[in-house]
Amino acid sequence: MHIIAPREKLNSLVQIAQKAVAQRNPMPLLSCLHFESKDNLLFLSSTDLEFGIRCTMPVTTVIDGATAIPAKYVTSLFTRLPDVDINIKCDISNNTTTFIYGDSEVVLNGYPADEFPIFPSFPDKPTLVIPQVEFKNMLKHVVFAVSNEEHRPVFNGVNIQVDQDGMISMVATDTRRLALCQQHLDTPPSQIINIIVPGKTLNELFKILESTDDKLFIYVTENKVFFVIDNICIMSRLIAGQFPDYRIVIPENYICEVRTSVSELLDAAERASLLVNTKRNVFNIHFKPNGMMIYFYTETGRIREEIDANFTGDSLDVGFNVRFFIDVLKSIDSEEVIIKLSGQDSPSLLRPVDDDRYFSILVPAVSQGE
Repeated sequence: MHIIAPREKLNSLVQIAQKAVAQRNPMPLLSCLHFESKDNLLFLSSTDLEFGIRCTMPVTTVIDGATAIPAKYVTSLFTRLPDVDINIKCDISNNTTTFIYGDSEVVLNGYPADEFPIFPSFPDKPTLVIPQVEFKNMLKHVVFAVSNEEHRPVFNGVNIQVDQDGMISMVATDTRRLALCQQHLDTPPSQIINIIVPGKTLNELFKILESTDDKLFIYVTENKVFFVIDNICIMSRLIAGQFPDYRIVIPENYICEVRTSVSELLDAAERASLLVNTKRNVFNIHFKPNGMMIYFYTETGRIREEIDANFTGDSLDVGFNVRFFIDVLKSIDSEEVIIKLSGQDSPSLLRPVDDDRYFSILVPAVSQGE
């Protein structure tokens, strides 16, 4: 393989592709980036066998070919190369790749390209086409609630459903919090969708998606999903299993309801987070007529914050995990939030004012005394 391409564009693709490189994997090849040139195109890919990224860009091809190079060296190298055209030459006789820039060069040892896993192909027709901005906004409202506990795999992902009427739903939960977002699609999908996509995949997709009306093409197979954006394809295995029915945790009745400023409540919660016990992360809120009061004490100190709010119902003291509470508030686009409480130990519902597309459920934590 011998190609020539601008350092800046190469670096952009390398930084994206390296996100799927396997970490702490016993197979050295999975720690590599796979370079393949064909017909003046460079295909750059990586995978950990569960998750993969493939990027494409035009290059000047002198000789078609392929190579696999350890990602940590390639990514570090490209951030430090000068902004000039880079000559990349691969010698398959000893699996070395030479990067020539001006009168200088770096040679990296690699692996045989034909031993690298083949990037899976996806169907000819997309299952779903949606503006990037819409999918990105939906992810913002739910992905924070994905679980990190490996012994319950179905909670490690977001359940994405699209019905025959074109209603798309995303829901995530770790059993202590739940987030749901729904909206109607302008163009219904070619088939009904009900899949669980790993949170890791969606977090990386979120970083790549642009807040534009440019299209995101989604291809669903029996056990994989492909997200295609321009010259980038993200592949992920789907999580097997049945996602639980989230509707059973939504309270039917509420003791009290408050409406208050998101920014004021978020600022107060973040100040409180500086003092909470990091082992418990619990802070208290007293919901009362005309307002809310955040209060608690630890060995570090104590805090009390009064926040104006519109209030209806009975007064109530509830303890929340402060980190979960902050995550919910950061996902809200509205200036005000409505909080509905069903009891001291029962789930609470938080949703933006004047937007019924999404809401979050928080299960209270054990309160502390003042």
